[in-house]
Amino acid sequence: MTQTEQFKEGDAHKKSALSAVEQQTEAAHKGGTIWEIVHKADQARLERLLDANPNSVNERGPVGDCPIHMLFLYGTETHLSMAQYLIKRFPETATQIYNQPEYYGEIALHIAIIKRNAVMVEWLLSNKYTRPYREQQLAATANGNFFQFGRPCYYGETPLAFACCTNQWNIAEILLKYGAAMDTVDSNGNTILHLVVIHNLPKIYSKFKECWLKVPAMNTQEISDNEHNKSRSTVLERNKLVPLWKRLNNDGYTPFTLSAKLGLTEMFSFLLDERKIVQWSYGPVSCVLYPLDELDLEIEEDGNTAPGALEIIVQNAQSELIIHPRIIDLVSKKWECFARQIFFRRFLITLVYLLFFLFTTILDQTRTNITEDEDNNTKTTDIKHRGTIYRTLCTTGRLIVLTGAISKSESELKEMAHVGLRKYFQATGSALLENCLSCLFCFGIILHNILRLLDIQSHTIILALVSIIGWGYMLFFIMALQLTGPFVFMIYKMLSIDILRFCIIYIVFLIGFSQAFFVLLDSNGLIGFLTSVKQCFFGMLGDFDLDQYNESTFQNVNILLLVVYVVVVSILLLNLLIAMMGDTYGKVIESATQIWHLERARIVSAIENEMSIDERKLEKNKYWTNVGDQRYLQVEEIDNDCFKDINND
Repeated sequence: MTQTEQFKEGDAHKKSALSAVEQQTEAAHKGGTIWEIVHKADQARLERLLDANPNSVNERGPVGDCPIHMLFLYGTETHLSMAQYLIKRFPETATQIYNQPEYYGEIALHIAIIKRNAVMVEWLLSNKYTRPYREQQLAATANGNFFQFGRPCYYGETPLAFACCTNQWNIAEILLKYGAAMDTVDSNGNTILHLVVIHNLPKIYSKFKECWLKVPAMNTQEISDNEHNKSRSTVLERNKLVPLWKRLNNDGYTPFTLSAKLGLTEMFSFLLDERKIVQWSYGPVSCVLYPLDELDLEIEEDGNTAPGALEIIVQNAQSELIIHPRIIDLVSKKWECFARQIFFRRFLITLVYLLFFLFTTILDQTRTNITEDEDNNTKTTDIKHRGTIYRTLCTTGRLIVLTGAISKSESELKEMAHVGLRKYFQATGSALLENCLSCLFCFGIILHNILRLLDIQSHTIILALVSIIGWGYMLFFIMALQLTGPFVFMIYKMLSIDILRFCIIYIVFLIGFSQAFFVLLDSNGLIGFLTSVKQCFFGMLGDFDLDQYNESTFQNVNILLLVVYVVVVSILLLNLLIAMMGDTYGKVIESATQIWHLERARIVSAIENEMSIDERKLEKNKYWTNVGDQRYLQVEEIDNDCFKDINND
């Protein structure tokens, strides 16, 4: 039966995972079954049962388990002795798998590893009975739902991965001794180095990498049938082209960039230090090179492009990693070499452009009112725009504003084509703010001019909205300053979290009380209800007409409801909103330095994405050191504790 057929059969008969486990427990205590015999470790009864019916060894439990699995799960010395007897009598039981979806693929070797029983692992691979099944055991994959990514027991499917992910290098050495493949990947494309990064095990990472380098014979994936004619050296050479620590998983991450994606501070620092090259040292000062591949540059493999660690940190707002000294050094070098000059030049251009936009709008709205008095009443009879000079200035100003919007649109379209539409709108923080406001402003200006040309009055509304968006764009520049950046972020947090929560709760009270007053005041139709909503809203701010409630038929009820509304909304909810904002303020201020570094990195990334490849390679924009064909970040590290352990005696 194929794996697919087994899954279908399992799906057709399965109940919930909890129900199956409960059935398993009941079976272990139900008399007269092999599960009771296994549970009580009664070897004599087991032998008699197998003598009478040898097929009992293949019986399946509620979760797809066999007797051999339960013997290893119970794991006592008596149970393991029975397991050895069972394997000696039926060697194929060593490769029996769970055949239900929850634990599919698990064999006794997986369980022995999880039980940290190195003796049984050695026995399963070395005894004469299971020797023909050794390769099958080492290649077994536990890929059921219980072992999927995101679950507590995601250990990479193969026995070697299980040993490494559970921090058991002694068992890993046993598996390697008997020929476990080091290059295996799981269904997510993760190598064992990816897996130990996920489980934050730097020591296992070092040992496994060292072993991979020392034993080249293990650095080959299984050779398929059509490759048998190739020499072993050819296959070795092919696999050596991409070192194990530089291979991408299905999501496009190397072990190093995966640590950045998951925000694993300790593992990220370890992997970053592992890559560094010390040029020279003098006392506490060391000149160190950090390779920029994987750290800053995009990774290319088999025609696929994957982001570097810095881009991942910025995209995922990993504030703990952004303040790593080397990340700060990298961002600072980019800022000093090209980003600062471009940033302030763009700031001045944007400011001048917006002032010109404001001046043009003011001129466009400047009119002459011709009035005449009739019986001491002022009456407007005509409105005329000013003369030819004013109209010429207005037209010229509108053309300049439109030209600027078209030019910015072209720049944004080039960036979209360069980084991809998905990546363009997947930016976060200030970069996303810049992208969205740029697109909205340019689209609004162009649409305003089209509607104005067609003499459609709604162009005035578009112009009003575009004015807010245009000046809102200045927040992008303010976020780069350490003085103001955290406060812009604070406003965003308050709007997106505190105000949102308040509005959701307030709407409930607003609609409820509006409907109540609508009924009690005997208002008329939809307009009456909307008027009631408006009055309740202004009532929250303390602006309500008490006489209107007194003059109604149900005066006392109206006053009582009004008092309740004022207490609940104006006193309780508004003060709750203020308290939430105060809490947000405290949290943001505590992490102000991290926020500033993150926003500056986002701005640098946004500027860099808008640059062409040729612009990035210009000598004036160079922030790296060339060593051969590789780019490195060169920094001077200071170890203030380097002389503290010296014995002066």
